[in-house]
Amino acid sequence: MNHNILKETEVTSIFFIYTDNGMKRKYSVKLRFMDQKECYFAMFMPDKFVKPKKKTPVDIIVYTPDGVYTTQVTLVDTTLSMSDILFNVTIPKTWKFKQLRQSTRKQQALPFNIKFDDGFEINGETFDISLGGISYLADKTFSGIYERLKCTLTVEMPNDLIINFPDKKLITEAYFVRKKENFGEYGSGGTLYAFKFTKLSNEELEILRHYLLSLM
Repeated sequence: MNHNILKETEVTSIFFIYTDNGMKRKYSVKLRFMDQKECYFAMFMPDKFVKPKKKTPVDIIVYTPDGVYTTQVTLVDTTLSMSDILFNVTIPKTWKFKQLRQSTRKQQALPFNIKFDDGFEINGETFDISLGGISYLADKTFSGIYERLKCTLTVEMPNDLIINFPDKKLITEAYFVRKKENFGEYGSGGTLYAFKFTKLSNEELEILRHYLLSLM
């Protein structure tokens, strides 16, 4: 895979892995800047950080809603400040990809409701949908408590769906899987939340598959 996934908007997290003095180091980083030859990644200064040597091989792992991308680059330099670290590495040339989604995700606005056992509810329209779940774009975040709880997710299907489906609603147990803050072009959007279906029946899966196939 030759395109640079770091330019995509749906990157959810990035990790650096390298070996230093026989010890494997793994750090969560964020892309700070990228030009035609080099990338710059930043992270907060951890305790007892030892500056790695130049030309150290670095594995980059990038998580997206689609799956996991991996590649290896060379460390050009590391800049330390009082509060953070800036890694300067070569531009990735190729990526390996591991699929995570159960099916293709289609961007489609469908009304939905998410309800938790304590009565907390989220209403809105889906950003996209697949056989595995939905995501939606929110203007504000909700408490992290609900990221650990199961919920009931209801998706209203189109009235003109040509299939034997009287109430036109998919109702299933679901749970939170990921979020992407500042989602959108140039990072100017809201927060993209993704939820995974857990108990769709075979009939409901066929209805959803029929709907996804009908979309261009």
